[in-house]
Amino acid sequence: MTIVPPAVAQSRTALPLAARATGPYIYDDDGNDYLDGSSGVLNVNIGHSHPAVLRAVEQQLGQLTFVHRSQFRNQQALDLTSRLLSIVPGAAAVEYTNSGSEANECALRLAFAYQHRRGAARRTVILSEQPSYHGMTAAALSITGSPGKRDPSVEPLLGPRAERVLVRPKPGRRRATHEEWATALLAAGPSKVAAVVVEPLGGASSGASPIDAETMQWLRRETRNHGIVLIADEVMSGFGRTGKWWACDHSNIAPDILTSGKGLTGGYTSLAVTVVAESIATAIGEPLGPIALGHTMSANPLACAAANAVLDVLEGEELLGNAATAGRHLADALTTLCDRFPGLVSDQSGIGLMRALHIDPGRPADTNKRILAAARANGLVLCAAGIDGTTQSVLVAPPLNSTPDVIDDLAARLGRTLTAIAESPA
Repeated sequence: MTIVPPAVAQSRTALPLAARATGPYIYDDDGNDYLDGSSGVLNVNIGHSHPAVLRAVEQQLGQLTFVHRSQFRNQQALDLTSRLLSIVPGAAAVEYTNSGSEANECALRLAFAYQHRRGAARRTVILSEQPSYHGMTAAALSITGSPGKRDPSVEPLLGPRAERVLVRPKPGRRRATHEEWATALLAAGPSKVAAVVVEPLGGASSGASPIDAETMQWLRRETRNHGIVLIADEVMSGFGRTGKWWACDHSNIAPDILTSGKGLTGGYTSLAVTVVAESIATAIGEPLGPIALGHTMSANPLACAAANAVLDVLEGEELLGNAATAGRHLADALTTLCDRFPGLVSDQSGIGLMRALHIDPGRPADTNKRILAAARANGLVLCAAGIDGTTQSVLVAPPLNSTPDVIDDLAARLGRTLTAIAESPA
């Protein structure tokens, strides 16, 4: 018999029991429908139960589900690697993990390995940003600029804080500009910095707030000039979410290492990638695997089959273009809601179908969570975001194959949600 603590049991029973899902809608065991306005947690990029992915997974289940990469190659992984190398600018190698956290952990290991191989072992500083979120494994958490994720009990796992420098934006701004990055780089000493880790389009911490193109281009130029590895965390923003393959593409830059996951398999299974540029792979030497994270399930044929099927859908249904078009429709709808509810929501931000509705800074710190609860009562699923009053928000990111009718339905349900919050006590 399993004893469930009362607090845990209560939190479980407070949530609806999901029974099935199709397209952009989830249905509970009572038959109520919920529009998946956040694509799960921005991973269900092509909606639920897409027949093409279900067929591919079913076929792979009947052929081969697992072989270890040290014992066999598998065709699904070979095909997926080839496809990834073709859509990531400058890519030369792909390492597979199971989650975005692990992909970022892998990226940090490879960055340090690169510095060691070229005789720069004294480069031990990592620059990242607050706000940011890079994962819950130890190294990824150590560079995460989200105080709420840092429980004091895990501090012994995170290493010397002095080696992890957080770059902060000016008060009232959501993202740092090249001026704040330049100040931090100078203070740390460029010759001591191993890598810069950045979210080109912020997610859970900044509420879909992009770095401006000038800053991204400055980071690319300065990291290259100083021998620093530029790591782009595109775990949320990758695979067409922004209307292009990568959020980096909007700034016309290619990082040294790109990490992504979530939308790669569309929520059908677990898989993430760390994609490495030729300069880094060549300096480290092949294979990268012994340095990177070698997980049992890495690049298993079943997960790779799902990923290949998802890429087929993204390309065959031209969903990158749809994400751009539907994203403009969604942006207009969110702007209209900001005009309707002044004092509750201030503005919207984002690119493509990765957007956020920002809470007015004068509202209580739990307003985004109250909006999530009210949204659920109105048949809408969203995600909370932000680390402070400047960034408090809700992520609005429906699947990339959302039609105009779906966007309109989302806006209507969100409008009813905000009405409920506006009419209730603060």
